Amino acid sequence: MDYTDQIIKELKKQGVKGNLTSNTNLKEVGLDSLDLMDMVVKLEDKFNIMVPDEELENIKTIGDLDKLIIKLKG
Repeated sequence: MDYTDQIIKELKKQGVKGNLTSNTNLKEVGLDSLDLMDMVVKLEDKFNIMVPDEELENIKTIGDLDKLIIKLKG
């Protein structure tokens, strides 16, 4: 399953604008580490997963986040 569309919806709710794809770098669209953490918490609740803290530093793009959710839902 691909979670990219749902991730993009969450980003847009947070006010991120522009053409968002799986290759979009989160820092380049204005997400700092606090924004990322806030979004991850919402996605954890939505998908009933728990993202380990050490995985957060590996999330650079929407695609990275998608792959992580797929791995955790595994």
